[in-house]
Amino acid sequence: MANRQTRRASPGYNELKAELRAGNWQRLYVLSGEENFLIERLLEALTESLVSEGSRMLDRVLLDGNNRRLSPAQVEAEVMTPPFLSRCKLVIVRQSGWFAAPARGRSADDDDSSPDDAEPAASNGPRDRQAALAALLAKVPDSACLVFVEQKVDRRLRSLVQAIEQNGVLAEFTREQPRTLARWIEGECKRRGLAVEPLAAESLIDRCEGSMQLIWQELTKFFLYCDNTGQRQIDRQLVDDLSLPDLHGSIFDMTDAISDGRTGRALELLDVLVSQKQPVQLIQFMLTRHLRQLICAAELGRPDAIQSALKVPPFVANRLSQQSRRLPPRLLEQLYAACFETDIRIKSGQIGDRLGLETLLAESARAIGDARGH
Repeated sequence: MANRQTRRASPGYNELKAELRAGNWQRLYVLSGEENFLIERLLEALTESLVSEGSRMLDRVLLDGNNRRLSPAQVEAEVMTPPFLSRCKLVIVRQSGWFAAPARGRSADDDDSSPDDAEPAASNGPRDRQAALAALLAKVPDSACLVFVEQKVDRRLRSLVQAIEQNGVLAEFTREQPRTLARWIEGECKRRGLAVEPLAAESLIDRCEGSMQLIWQELTKFFLYCDNTGQRQIDRQLVDDLSLPDLHGSIFDMTDAISDGRTGRALELLDVLVSQKQPVQLIQFMLTRHLRQLICAAELGRPDAIQSALKVPPFVANRLSQQSRRLPPRLLEQLYAACFETDIRIKSGQIGDRLGLETLLAESARAIGDARGH
């Protein structure tokens, strides 16, 4: 049944799924955040719980916010129309932009006006639409479930935020912690009768940058492979053979080569990455980010502190801790600055991106050698 209780705290995915399994749902959901995988899973659960399979063409309505003619009145017309054969009509509005609030001539982050002054732009007047939207959120009937999927919700729009929290759910899905992702991977494998090595799970999380969508795509490949070969364990070798290239691991190896003054090895690793169709700009970005992580690791010291602060898997935290001790913080900061200088030279057309990165690697190795008196 629809739940009309006011919920102030932002619920998590597991809480919302448990509510649906218990037969309860909210009349209104406003979902945002970068972890689209969880949002899509929740939409699937809502569809299965509320909409009869034979009437999904009628009782599950999708509205695209990229259609500039979309208005609160159109959404209201849909939610006020009773379901055909389902227990509830599900109306999903994607990327309406009505909950984001860039001020005129400025971004929302730069706006220092009062929260309710920052309102979404609209051809019919932002205040009128905000008022119409707040009124709509308050009168969604029990026969409907209205879901907004947004890139971001600007909490300075206090009247809209209050309307959401008083009438439904406001939830943001951010990237999960590595330990949570590891448990999820283990659970998905166990459901299929497979075992997964902890190091393989950690490597997969690192290769996919913690994105559940990418992890799931890779897991699907492993599941198909195991079904066809009879292999019952996902180990590090299988991840190396079938998964995305280990770009982060290659950056670790490249940094090791630089710190040892082995310019040839560093350039060889760069050639391998380029042969794997990795963009040079991405490689340089990853190297710059890695140096920033090493600077943080040098300050944090302990692997557990590094893991918590940087939100990386345990084996990455251990390796960051070990590698940061090989180079003095002052030298790490110099290399970090050199990355930015190279980026400026590339973007200003002074040097090509491949040659710029090769020069950066060679000069960094030489600078480390000079610092050590080699």
